Amino acid sequence: MALKVRNLDPEGLAARYGITSGDEIIKINGYQIRDSFDLAYCSSEYQLNILLKTKAGTQKRVKIIRDSMLFLGIEPEPEPIRRCKNKCVFCFIDQMPPGLRKSLYIKDDDYLMSWEHGNYISLTNLSEADFKRIIDQHISPLYISVHTTDKALRQKMMGYRNDFDVLKTLKRLSRAGISFHTQIVCVPGMNDRIELEHTILDLTRTELNTLSIGVVPVGLTHFRSRLPELKPFDAHSATLLLSLIDILRQETQSDIIYAADEFFVLADKALPGRAYYQDYPQAENGIGLLSLLRAGFSRHKKEVIQTLDKQGADYLLLHSQAAAKEMHKIATQISSQLSKSTLSAKAVSNDFFGPHVTVSGLLTASDILCQHDSQPQQILILPSNMFNVDGYTLDGLDRETLAQKLGRKLLLSHPFFEEVG
Repeated sequence: MALKVRNLDPEGLAARYGITSGDEIIKINGYQIRDSFDLAYCSSEYQLNILLKTKAGTQKRVKIIRDSMLFLGIEPEPEPIRRCKNKCVFCFIDQMPPGLRKSLYIKDDDYLMSWEHGNYISLTNLSEADFKRIIDQHISPLYISVHTTDKALRQKMMGYRNDFDVLKTLKRLSRAGISFHTQIVCVPGMNDRIELEHTILDLTRTELNTLSIGVVPVGLTHFRSRLPELKPFDAHSATLLLSLIDILRQETQSDIIYAADEFFVLADKALPGRAYYQDYPQAENGIGLLSLLRAGFSRHKKEVIQTLDKQGADYLLLHSQAAAKEMHKIATQISSQLSKSTLSAKAVSNDFFGPHVTVSGLLTASDILCQHDSQPQQILILPSNMFNVDGYTLDGLDRETLAQKLGRKLLLSHPFFEEVG
C-alpha cells in the first residue's frame, strides 16, 4: 500500500525536496503510509526519511529536514471510503427514492472519517488490524452508533451476521485510552423504555470513556414500502422518553446524556437552557441546534435587522417544521424592528420525504416550489443548510436555478444567523 500525491504546494517542503505530483509515498521513517492519517501521524518528526515510488515506477529516497516553519505541503489523492455492510432497519439511505444526488446513497462506516469529521460508525466492519491501528495511533475520539448494548437486539436492529459485542468492544477501547461520542437511534417498541435505560446505564459506566450520549428519534420517510414497518414517535412517547432521560441524568449524576431537539418539539416541551448542552458535543447529530439557533440570533440580531432593512423590501422567511416555534419568535422580533422592510415567516412541510421528516437540512427544492406561497415582489429567505457544499439541494437544483423557477430573488440564512445574504 502507498499514498499517491495528488498536488503539491510549491512553497512547501515536499516540493522543495523534489517530491512531485503522481509520486507514491511508501514509507516515512520506516512506517508504512496507507492514507492521509498515516501521513499526518508520521510527518511530524524533525527528520523524514521518505521512500517513494515515482511516476516512472522506480523507487526513490528523499530525506527532509524540518529545520524551518515551512509545512510539508502534500495534498494526497482521496482515499476510498469504507462502506457500511450493515442492513439497519432504520437506515435513512434505504428510505430515499432514486434520482437524488449520487453521493447521498453512499453508506460510509469509516473510522478515519469518524475521527476527522464526526461521522458515526458501527464498529462491526473493523478487523483486528483496524482495532490495533486505532489503539496504536490513538485515533480518538471516535463517534460510535450504539443503539443498544443488548448483543442480540443490536444484531437484529443493525442486520449484521458476525458475532459482535459492542459493550465488550467499548470496554477494550476505553482500556486503551480511546474516547468516544455515542448515538442511540431510538425506535419505539424496539430499543426504547427499558432497553434504552439499560443502554444508557451501560454507557455511563465508569470504566467506559464515553464523552456523550445522544438519543435521537428514528427518521422515517414514506419510501418504506419494502422495508420493515416501524413506529414513529408521537407526543406521548416523546414525553415519556424525555422523562426517562431526566431521571437517568439525575440517577447517574451524568450530564452527558442528551435528547434530540425533535423530542422537545413533539412533546411541546420548552427547550433546555444552554447549560444542558455544555459545549454542544452532539450538534452535528441535531442535538442542540434550536438552542444554537436562539443563541445565534441573539448574538447577530442587530446585523440581521440592518441587513434586511437596507433594501426596503418585502421578505418571506421559509423554515422547517421543527424550528417553527423558534422561527416565529425570531420573525416577530425582526419584523417589529424593521422600519423600511417587512418580514413574514412560513413553515414548509416536507412533502417530499413525508411528515415525520421535519428538519431544514432535508428540505427539497420541490417543497419550496410547491409551498412558498409568496408574492412576486417578495424576496425569499431560505435556510442555507438545504444546499450542500457545492450549492445543490437534495433533489439537484442550485440556488440560481431555484430562483429562476420561483421567479423571486433568494437570500440564504445561516442556521444560526451568522450570515444572511
